[in-house]
Amino acid sequence: MSRAAFFDILTSNPELNAININEDTIFPNYAGEERPSNTTPFIILRWGETGRPHWQEVKPFEPVTVWVHWPAELTSDYTKLIAILDKIDDIVREAHDVVGADGYTMSFVEIEGRSADYLDDGFNTIAKYGVYQVFSRRSE
Repeated sequence: MSRAAFFDILTSNPELNAININEDTIFPNYAGEERPSNTTPFIILRWGETGRPHWQEVKPFEPVTVWVHWPAELTSDYTKLIAILDKIDDIVREAHDVVGADGYTMSFVEIEGRSADYLDDGFNTIAKYGVYQVFSRRSE
C-alpha cells in the first residue's frame, strides 16, 4: 500500500508546489468526466493490481501510473510534462522508509518508464505518464 506516503511526498515538494502541483491538484484514482483543473497542471494517480506475495511472505510491489496533464489551451509544450516527471523521478529516488498516514511505510520506489506524448481529447489536455513500482510494508 503506502499510498499515503507516495501522495505526501509529491504534495509536499516545494518545486512541484511552485507550479501549483499540491494536494489540490493531485488526484488519486480520479474518474470524473470533467477536467479537475482548468488553470494549472494536474496529476492523476492510477493504482494498479498487485501480484501474489513472493514466497508467501514478501509483499509484492504496488504499481502506480502517474498521469501528468496540462490544459491544452495553456500550453502545447510537452517538455513541461517531462520536467514534472523528471522531478517526480528525483523525489521517489530519494524516498526511503517514508511512513504514511494509512498505516504503511513506503520502503522504496522503482522507476519503470514513461509514455509517449498524448493529447487527451476528453480533458482537452496534453498528457504523459510515468510508471512506478511502490514497495511497502505495514508500519510498526
